[in-house]
Amino acid sequence: MILALLIALVPQAVKAQSSDSVFVSETGHWIWGDFLRTYNSVSDPLLYFGYPITDDFTDPQTNQRVQYFQRARFDMVDTPEGPMVQIAPLGKLLHQEGAELADIPREGPTCRNFNSGFTVCYAFLQFYDSYDGATWFGQPISEVEVADGHYVQYFENIRMEWWPDKPSGQRVVISDLGRIFFDKEVRNPELLKSSQMASIAGTLINPQVNVFALYSLVGAGEPQTIYVIVQDQNLLPVANAQVGVTLYYPDGSKQFYRLAETNEFGISQFSFQVDQLEVRTVVNAVADINIRGESASGKTWFRIWW
Repeated sequence: MILALLIALVPQAVKAQSSDSVFVSETGHWIWGDFLRTYNSVSDPLLYFGYPITDDFTDPQTNQRVQYFQRARFDMVDTPEGPMVQIAPLGKLLHQEGAELADIPREGPTCRNFNSGFTVCYAFLQFYDSYDGATWFGQPISEVEVADGHYVQYFENIRMEWWPDKPSGQRVVISDLGRIFFDKEVRNPELLKSSQMASIAGTLINPQVNVFALYSLVGAGEPQTIYVIVQDQNLLPVANAQVGVTLYYPDGSKQFYRLAETNEFGISQFSFQVDQLEVRTVVNAVADINIRGESASGKTWFRIWW
C-alpha cells in the first residue's frame, strides 16, 4: 500500500541525460560511467582491454557490478572511499600449473627478476615497460610457457603472447582472457547479445527518479527506509536500473549505499539504522541511477525528532 501511494504521488523529478557513455557499434555494447572513465584512462584502450563483449551487469555470485571486455573484466567494488573500478586478475584466475616451459635463457641484461619470483625477458619485458605493466598487468605469475605453439607468459591481470610472424613492433599481443574467462565461467549467451543503440533507435528512456523516506520525522537510532522509484518519460516503471543513495549530514560528512537494481515496478529500497544525531538535524538523501548510458537523480530528506 505504501509503494502504491508513493507511485501515485510522484512529483517532478530531477533528471539529466548523461553524456558519459559510449555505444560501441563493433560489438553492440555500452560503456558508461566509472567503467568508461577507467576504459579511457589508458593510452590505447583497445590494446589493453579490447572491445566490450557485454554491457555491465550484476554478477550473481559476487553481487558486484561487472563488465567483460575482450581482454579484461572490470569489477565495481565497494571501498571505504566509495565504489571503485578494479581490473580483475584474470591471469591468476586462468593460469594452471604444469604447463610446458619455453626453452629460452632467463638471465642477462634483457631480463628482470620480479618480487613474485619470476623473470620477464626480451620483447615481453619491453612490452611490459612500454605499457606501464606494473599498473595494468601486475606481477608475472609464470615463466614463459608454450601454449598452442606460441610462447606465452602469465601476469596477474593478463597473458602476453609472442607471434614471430607479425611485423616488428606488433609481435607481442595481449590474450583475449576476458572472452576466455566468460566462455569458461559465465557461459550466458544472452549477455553477449548486442544492445539496441538507443540514440539511433530513438528509444531514449529519459529516466525520472523519485525518492521518498518512510518517516519524515524519525528518532535517533531508529530504523528508516528509503524508497527509490525510476520511471521513463511516459511514467512507466524502469527495471534493472543501477541505484546508489548518498546521505548528507549537516557537518559535511556523507554515507554512500549501493542498492539492489530496480525491480519490475521500477522500485529499489533499503533500510538502515539512523545515526545518533541531535534532534532537529536534517539528513538529505540523494539517489543517483544509471540505466543503459542514461543517468538521473532525485532527492528527499528526513528530520531527527523525539
